Amino acid sequence: MQFSTLVLVVGAAVIDRALAGCYTSGDSWDAERGYAEQAVGELCNSGTKGGFTETSFTSGQTKAICRSLKSGKKADFSIHWGGAGTIDLADFDCDLRLKNEINGCQHGGDSTTADWRFM
Repeated sequence: MQFSTLVLVVGAAVIDRALAGCYTSGDSWDAERGYAEQAVGELCNSGTKGGFTETSFTSGQTKAICRSLKSGKKADFSIHWGGAGTIDLADFDCDLRLKNEINGCQHGGDSTTADWRFM
């Protein structure tokens, strides 16, 4: 998945990544970076209805959420649990990893840490 004119795709962690890649084309975060970080802060709060950490992940599950940013661009955030069984993703880890995605690549990308994939 890549950035398009209206859609920002979150990508590539810069810390503790086993597999990562930055996209090389498409829209860049520019002035939207802070708004994307704010959206992640909300989506990674277990008190946020419909957020990433409100409910557990089951094996093979991907949760994807789209948020509008201030300029009208949209950011698609996705997290995939590739491990076995059911597991909770801690608010802190969700927030850290997705913000690493925002700050790690100018055009987004994706990374895998252990059995978690952040996009």
